[in-house]
Amino acid sequence: MEIDYNLVQRAQMLLTLDHPLSQVRDILLREGYPQEQVIELIDATEEVLNYLIPPEYDENKIGIDILHPGETRSGRKPGVDILIDKHTGKLSLITPQYQETWKVANEVRKAIKKQQSLGRYYH
Repeated sequence: MEIDYNLVQRAQMLLTLDHPLSQVRDILLREGYPQEQVIELIDATEEVLNYLIPPEYDENKIGIDILHPGETRSGRKPGVDILIDKHTGKLSLITPQYQETWKVANEVRKAIKKQQSLGRYYH
């Protein structure tokens, strides 16, 4: 389905104003945008947002943020590329699409194995 460009722009504006997705849907419907288009846009947006939000981590996990080629530290939002479970040593790759994530993950795995062989890592 073709989605009206004005609808997309309005939804983007509402999202940048930190309106929750359900509220954006209600506002767009109240403003008279076609229900089918609104629902398709909101569903697609929700799917993308769910994909981009990393799993929650707590005091039992360590998050690693990798500076990828082409990125600069200034003006960059920190994010989690790799999660490490402190108890099991299990790695979760949040951004597996980047080669650097795999490189760092392999180095972390080596370090964890070394710690385990030295008896410094406890389950």
